[in-house]
Amino acid sequence: MKPFRTGDVWGGLSAAALVLPQAMAFGIALWLPYTHDPATAALSGLIAAACLCIASGLFFGTQGLVSSPTGPTLVLLSGSIAVLNSMGISGEQLVTATLLTVAMAGVIQLLIGALKLGYLIKFIPYPVVSGFMTGTGILMVMSQSQAVMGGDVALTMQEGAWIPAATAGVTLAGMIWLPRWIGKIPGTALGLIAGTLAFHIFSMMQIGSRPAGWVVGNLPHISGIHFGLNISAIHQLPWLLMLGSALALAVLASLDTLLTSVVADVSTGARHSARRELMGQGVGHLLASVFGGMAGAGTTGATLVAIESGGRYWAGLVTGTSLIVLLLFMGPVASILPISVFAGIILHVAIFSMFDKDIILWLKTPQARMDGVIALAVTTVTVSYDLMVAVGLGVALAAVEFIHAQMQSAVVHRRWSLDDRKSLRRRPKCACEPLGKNPDAVVGYDLKGVLFFGTTDRLFEMMSEDLKRATYIILDMRRVSQVDLTAIRLIEHMSGMMRERGGELILAHIPKSMGLVKREGHRHERIVPYHADIHLRTFVDSDSALEYAEDQLLMALGEEDAHGVPCVELADSELLAGFGKDEIACLEPFFHTVEVPAGDYLFHCGDPGEELFVILCGDVEILLPYSKRRRLRLAKFGPGMAVGEIAFLEPGPRAADARATEDCELVMLKHSALKRLCHKHPDLGMRLLLSLGHDLSQDLRRADAELRRLAS
Repeated sequence: MKPFRTGDVWGGLSAAALVLPQAMAFGIALWLPYTHDPATAALSGLIAAACLCIASGLFFGTQGLVSSPTGPTLVLLSGSIAVLNSMGISGEQLVTATLLTVAMAGVIQLLIGALKLGYLIKFIPYPVVSGFMTGTGILMVMSQSQAVMGGDVALTMQEGAWIPAATAGVTLAGMIWLPRWIGKIPGTALGLIAGTLAFHIFSMMQIGSRPAGWVVGNLPHISGIHFGLNISAIHQLPWLLMLGSALALAVLASLDTLLTSVVADVSTGARHSARRELMGQGVGHLLASVFGGMAGAGTTGATLVAIESGGRYWAGLVTGTSLIVLLLFMGPVASILPISVFAGIILHVAIFSMFDKDIILWLKTPQARMDGVIALAVTTVTVSYDLMVAVGLGVALAAVEFIHAQMQSAVVHRRWSLDDRKSLRRRPKCACEPLGKNPDAVVGYDLKGVLFFGTTDRLFEMMSEDLKRATYIILDMRRVSQVDLTAIRLIEHMSGMMRERGGELILAHIPKSMGLVKREGHRHERIVPYHADIHLRTFVDSDSALEYAEDQLLMALGEEDAHGVPCVELADSELLAGFGKDEIACLEPFFHTVEVPAGDYLFHCGDPGEELFVILCGDVEILLPYSKRRRLRLAKFGPGMAVGEIAFLEPGPRAADARATEDCELVMLKHSALKRLCHKHPDLGMRLLLSLGHDLSQDLRRADAELRRLAS
């Protein structure tokens, strides 16, 4: 059970004071041209507000949300009524068709909420919403011409015909200026009071009686409502047209409500449930159709008033209940309320709540000009043709803009060669020199964004020169979020071009969208099942791919065999390079042989240590743990290289893990043994430290180069 707060009472009452005149205004605007009964028309708006608030409040979808008839739902429903009326449907049959349309919209909203489809509505781009709301505001202003002019063109030639226009002007001015001095009362209520007083003062100044159609008249009592369904006329209605209108109304009301829910979340710090809120709105529309109400949605102004007054979970329910109580007792009061006052309220809502002036700024700003064009196009189509066609056009234009922006964005994050980057595999000097002489034999591309039909040709053009001369090309797809079939076919085509001249295209960090599967811990070398003859070598990261390309290039140059560097003796290691046979004979007693099976660790990060290891056979990789189960590979060492220098020079915790990737044979030199060596053979100890310092300086240079690469 949701907690009830005193603030819910004050919030609900404040929102009811704001919703009351607005709901009556929208009801009159919708029905007066067809029923010529302003009292019943006003009652339709009030019933809709009460039903929506009560139903939405009982579903607890959004804290503080208040619902009522809104501008977009008014304009769409007005358009639907106009079409029905043009087909010869009028009177009770027109009312029945409209209420059934509202009922079907409620059912569709219930389905949208129950099936959790509300998130799809949020994908409508903001420029489309902005243009739609602005166009709707223009239609609302245009719809009030008759109310402002007194409802009859003939009256404009009579004395006193200026009163409705003057009343609407006073109402509009009151809503703008009075809240600056009387801040605790909603502007809508102040405008209603000011406009009503002005109307009666103007009427007393006028000689003769005023037309009865200028005021709302007594509201019908709830028990005597006749503004409802006529079941006998159902079979004669255009159901297909009504269903289309209901679908448009449901989507529009849902969008309007969810936007208001987001505004409410910002004010309350809570998070709305789109599912419950839309289901509540659907039930509210069903109830409204049964009792003769119109359509509506969450309304931002009343919602913010309710929240600022302390309303939360029960504010909507209190607002709806308050409206019903007012309906029971305010019937006679409506007889003094001018219709032109409600026209002024609608004009204020349209001008100050629905016109988006940012559209002009978008058109002036080059970066946002396309958004401004989309909003302007939606506004134009909304005003001149149809609301839902305008939304569809806007979404299509926004999709075209998105595709164009994706096509203009750079798909290559960075191009590199062996001059810019080496693999983490540490190689002896004799192997590094050939790689340095052939930097363009291995080329890599770090890709980013989306690879789709709009960017594939651009990628091919950027790679065209390397496809002709590079021996190995690596595509790193770590930053790629999506790959479509067009891009996959292009990659297959480039792979074929490379194979024809003896090269190879290699992939790294393959996204799942490419259709690759895992097999025995490694990625399967097949792009899509229906291209079984196309094989691409793939790796889990770009460094593994680069190491493979370097190995293949060295083999092609005759520097290494297929099994890599062979085993070495201690005398051939990089650490003892430059030492003579007699000197090595003096050093060997201080070293001890160690064997480590594949997969075992020489040491772990944080373990105390003082040993230096020289690899005679096998490979050892250095890993940096950065989470419970994740490790970053820092380097890979082969025969003749040394690992563990930091703890050897300064005994203490290890800085990383060292793991044997295959069966390894090593020799170990301890820090304590180094001290004995320096005491017994000071010159040999000094030369050994200098050799080790040389290796460390090379490591630092590699680290600097890698940092520069990452920074770029």
